Amino acid sequence: MEKEDKNIKKNLWLVLLGLLSAGIAAGAFFWLSQSELLAIDDIVIDGNRVVTSEEILDKTGPMLRGRSLLSFSFNDVSRSLADFPYVESVELERDFPNTMTIHIREYRPFVTLAGEEGRFFMLASDGSVLADLAAPDPGFPLLTTKEPCPAHTGGTVDCADALTGYEFMNNIPTNFNQDIAEVRVVDGDVIMRTRSGVNVNFGGLTDYGLKFEVLRQLLARSVSSGTTLTIDVSVVERPVTKEGNTAVPVTTTISTQTTGG
Repeated sequence: MEKEDKNIKKNLWLVLLGLLSAGIAAGAFFWLSQSELLAIDDIVIDGNRVVTSEEILDKTGPMLRGRSLLSFSFNDVSRSLADFPYVESVELERDFPNTMTIHIREYRPFVTLAGEEGRFFMLASDGSVLADLAAPDPGFPLLTTKEPCPAHTGGTVDCADALTGYEFMNNIPTNFNQDIAEVRVVDGDVIMRTRSGVNVNFGGLTDYGLKFEVLRQLLARSVSSGTTLTIDVSVVERPVTKEGNTAVPVTTTISTQTTGG
């Protein structure tokens, strides 16, 4: 019985010591979160390319400077930077005792969209509208649709033909070494123009991989003759090339018995 009482007292002391340690730790955390010892006086910006460090500091500085590294609100900082369409995600890193590093991940420009009323928009690959442009950016493909798609900076584009265009460009095979100048989508059918001047009637996105392999072969075999070259793989079993106004059915080494998406 005496041994049992000693064990109970020992366990009680352990519990009390645990509570005391937790209380001291909580008190120390509270004191540090309110003191100037860990106050943020240096903010480092990393990863931004389009949004300037000055713009980011204008948004985040007032809510970070002078605050303890233990007491700032991540959600407030993240929400403030969501005002910039190019900002995809934000990560904050404490560098004790007084530095906060803001890691920025930006959307990468992907394509220029021809929108309503003659306006142009820079889009990311997921359809996020990054910027309103005065004219198409020549460094990126131009996406046009049968009916101009409404868009606004900071929003997303969800028109059916525009989404088809995204899917088409997002999945272009790596071995297709042609730079694309323009993609036009009409009722789900894709028409493409390369920067070398080749026009391609791709059709719908069915048999996607097979169409690109046939197209790759036909481009490799084509010879520039100073006339406009058009390749039609919309019916992949019967590809056609046309130079000027003369259409020529062609054959390839690819079996069209197997289809792919």
